Amino acid sequence: MVVSDDALAQAYLNKIGYYRLSGYWYPYRKSKRVGPSTIVEDQFRDQTKFSEIVDLYVFDKKLRLLMLDVIERIEIALRVQITLQLGKHGSLAHRDRAALHPNFSIRPSPKSGEIEHEKWLRRHDEAFQRSREEFAKHFKTKYAGEQPPIWIAAELWDFGAMSFLFSGMKKADQLEVARTFGVGSWEVMTSWLHHINVARNICAHHSRFWNKPNTARPVWPSAADCPDLGHIEFNTTAKTRVYGLACLSAHLLRSINPNSEWPKRFKEVIGQFPKSKVVSLKAAGFPDDWEKANLWA
Repeated sequence: MVVSDDALAQAYLNKIGYYRLSGYWYPYRKSKRVGPSTIVEDQFRDQTKFSEIVDLYVFDKKLRLLMLDVIERIEIALRVQITLQLGKHGSLAHRDRAALHPNFSIRPSPKSGEIEHEKWLRRHDEAFQRSREEFAKHFKTKYAGEQPPIWIAAELWDFGAMSFLFSGMKKADQLEVARTFGVGSWEVMTSWLHHINVARNICAHHSRFWNKPNTARPVWPSAADCPDLGHIEFNTTAKTRVYGLACLSAHLLRSINPNSEWPKRFKEVIGQFPKSKVVSLKAAGFPDDWEKANLWA
């Protein structure tokens, strides 16, 4: 690897760490085919520059922060819509088995043997008891022994808790929530929330993000059902990496804030991808001419 400034390289290694940076220079290592397998060697490709690795790391950090920004907006809007929809069934609908789908609230999970709603409630109650938020302390003091209504309880739900609860709502309620975000299927919405939650956890834990496939594959609507997402309907790589996440996030954001500048900022950050002969945006799922898609126009 070409290191043009030893002192600066040492400073980056001291701040970021050798192992963490190694994830970014992994594609720069030489490889060879041995039968059906590809063997990654210890040597770097010719003219691999330490400065380029750092540029890729900095780009990844900017991308993570940008995605956390849009996910936060989706999370807040989702919390409101779930609260409004479940609240129609009562102030404690999130605790009411009858207000939720039987597979979630009554029938034990085939995998764990546990009722998913009970597991969700246990985590929720523990979070509420631990909370030192002023609204939680006020409620526990003024209404000792009572359970907080859904509009208070929801303030402690993170994206994972909401995604889990949404998957346990009745299909009609799921569809009502999905439609407020411009999604015409409860199945699509459920998978999107799971997909976003996995990405959120990667970003929140500061892990390498730019070329990492998402283990939760989203159900993709057809071009007829959602024209804005149709340009990658048959592109599995795009749908399971950063580009697909950005597309469905931009689509949801249109219902939350149609005038948001986030798509513009997304294009600006992507424009800062390091110039390289080794790595490219294709590894992040970006198709050719992606900027011409309606979502980014």
